[in-house]
Amino acid sequence: MALLAMSFSGAVFTIAVAIIRAVAINRLPKKTFLVLWEMVLLRLIVPFTIPSALSIYTLINHSISKPAFFEAEADHLTSALSQEYFVIRQGMDQPATNVHSISVWFVVWCTRMILFAAFFIVSYLRCRIEFRTALPVNHAYVEQWIKEHPHKRRISIKQLDRISTPLTYGVFHPVILMPKQTDWKNINQLQYIFSHEYVHINRFDTIPKLIAAYALCVHWFNPFVWVMYILFNRDIELACDESVIRQFGDKSKSDYSYMLIRLEAKKSGLSPFCNNFSKNAIEERITAIMNTKRTTMITLLSACLTVFVTTGLFTTSAIASIDSKTNNTLPIRDWQTNTSDIAADKKSPITIIHESVDILHYEDGAPYIHDILTNHTDSTIVETQYCMLAYNKNGSPLKLYWNFLDSSTKSSFENIVRTKTNILSNQTEEYRGGWSLYDGEVMEDIPKVGNDKANQAAYSLLCLKQVVFENGTVWDNPNYENWFMTYAGKEIDVDELKNYYPHEYKIELP
Repeated sequence: MALLAMSFSGAVFTIAVAIIRAVAINRLPKKTFLVLWEMVLLRLIVPFTIPSALSIYTLINHSISKPAFFEAEADHLTSALSQEYFVIRQGMDQPATNVHSISVWFVVWCTRMILFAAFFIVSYLRCRIEFRTALPVNHAYVEQWIKEHPHKRRISIKQLDRISTPLTYGVFHPVILMPKQTDWKNINQLQYIFSHEYVHINRFDTIPKLIAAYALCVHWFNPFVWVMYILFNRDIELACDESVIRQFGDKSKSDYSYMLIRLEAKKSGLSPFCNNFSKNAIEERITAIMNTKRTTMITLLSACLTVFVTTGLFTTSAIASIDSKTNNTLPIRDWQTNTSDIAADKKSPITIIHESVDILHYEDGAPYIHDILTNHTDSTIVETQYCMLAYNKNGSPLKLYWNFLDSSTKSSFENIVRTKTNILSNQTEEYRGGWSLYDGEVMEDIPKVGNDKANQAAYSLLCLKQVVFENGTVWDNPNYENWFMTYAGKEIDVDELKNYYPHEYKIELP
């Protein structure tokens, strides 16, 4: 699944969860929203999805006659990058304008992702260095609390003068870090703080924070992922607050809220992978605390229903409709179809068209093939295999050394090419500079072959031999052999070569 498709799906899911959160934040258990945000994270980082008839995208597809716009938009980058890889794989120097926009955006995305990742890593390492200077707390209540809360992972309680609010860090050996100015005589406050941080430890909250940071680095360009990151971290704190209130009872709401207000202060520096006791959204936390209610069977069922329905709607993808499936043995029009008939039927939604194939030249005079293919089927093409022929200006076939990088290759009239470039439904794709027509050109570090004369390539004929669609359908051109016998190595009238394109492959649905 393409990055933009994942990002778009994650954005839609984030909007849905944010709306549900705004409506039901004080009506459903806070753990409900943690589960929903975790599902959003899966949608952002898992590169595949399960088609479902209950997907929101299936419902959208049923209401419109063409594929949803986001599918074409999301897969465009993958298609472009695949094309760039194909060209590079052939070893050809390409015109700078051909891949400039692709490479620039790809470099920008990679650069920003690395910068954000470096920011989180440096912040984490800086905090770890500071936290190592923390000193153990020698206090009777601290020792008693640790004995009363045994854990498989050794828990330490330390104090540090560089922080102003309590926090927890570490996965395998969690440490509850307290400010040096903590009032160690206020046992009630210590109970609340330690209980809050103990919930963080039991739930391994550091791990989902790491995953959220990773998703933010990958999808830095998506503003809704930033929204998800902020709300997810808030809800982690709300869920811990709720757990503490349930542990100490409703009578603790006021004391716990007052404690939050007293501890509310700006933190020094950034600790993105630590679980902080205090957050800037103090008003939301206090409101949620005061509205905490006993969990009933109705609220529990409502929470489960909310999670299941929302996840089912937004984590799955659209299921393919029967009308969009193509047959494995789809017939093609006869290769002698009149050009005017092609033009009249060019907009058919069930065709593949070779719009044009031109012989272009690099600055050093070396020729290459530039072909344009349009997918008018209802499915994304993920792989194509086609035959390439070349002719001189008189229509005589040229026996060329198509793979110019391999000096041991034999000359041939035809060249079979297999590409794995995605072509979306109703998308036009250009292959520019993928192959050289090599026959005697003087090129650096390339031996002279053939008759040692520069070739006279003026025309090229291409014919699809096989097409593989995204849904697994494989279409073999039933007329390929007839085409090959007609054109390969044969003298062809120049007018026919000039009027060969657009060349249409007509598809018939079952």
